[in-house]
Amino acid sequence: MKPSKLQRHLNTKYAMLSKKPIEYFERLLQTSNKEKNNLEKYVTLTDKYLLASYEVSYLITKTKKPYTIGEQLLIPAAIRMSEIVHGKQYAAEISKIPLSNGTVSKRISDISNDRFQQLLMRLKDSSKFAIQLEESSDISKMAQLLLFVRYIYEGSIHEYILFCRPLEGHTRGKDIYKKVNEFFEKGLNWKNCVGGCMDGAAAMTGQDLGFTPFVKAGNDHITFTHYFQFKHLNIVKSVEHKNLKFDSDLKLGFIAFSDDCSKLEDGQRSYKLLY
Repeated sequence: MKPSKLQRHLNTKYAMLSKKPIEYFERLLQTSNKEKNNLEKYVTLTDKYLLASYEVSYLITKTKKPYTIGEQLLIPAAIRMSEIVHGKQYAAEISKIPLSNGTVSKRISDISNDRFQQLLMRLKDSSKFAIQLEESSDISKMAQLLLFVRYIYEGSIHEYILFCRPLEGHTRGKDIYKKVNEFFEKGLNWKNCVGGCMDGAAAMTGQDLGFTPFVKAGNDHITFTHYFQFKHLNIVKSVEHKNLKFDSDLKLGFIAFSDDCSKLEDGQRSYKLLY
């Protein structure tokens, strides 16, 4: 702005200040800059304080503690310990780490989103992966669909949960497929899925209306298998109650039954657990 216009603006809008000397305005500028620096000092976070905030928030959620513990216990305890060991100067630095209830909640949300994005990137880079589905109900009787994934990363096999989402309304095969397919639209390719595992429910394995035929409609290469872990556990409990013999070195798996096992006496029955 031209000096003449600045002078006119000062005379018309701030007539009471137009007669002040130049030193007056210089002092105002210095005061304003000083207040600005003080504000930035307390508001702007350096990288080390931000990193410390994320690290402590991650520890809080790993130990399943309430988010308020950071501000109410961890920071006061850390300040007190630092005062005793290192002096008040370092204790003042610890007080700058933000760990309020809302901050911890936001940090945990950021960490969760970042880990999820890393998982998606790994699956996109992985040429092959397999999925497992499980349908369950929560305490409110709402049907919940859980999707797990097994994939190869850096030469090792990793497993992770992809999502847990409610099934509103019906729990038919096409409803389950719709939920899973919506997730795959985030960037995953059915062509890279080589296998699926689920229980024997009709909604999962039905010949015409189950989840598997909807998937196989355009992906014949996917192999689906069943798991019977819940039935297996029930059978194990029942036969253990009858003092039946088991191979001690084998764990969960399928049970091979003999057609004529019912003809044997309880002490002679032997069920072999297979992988």
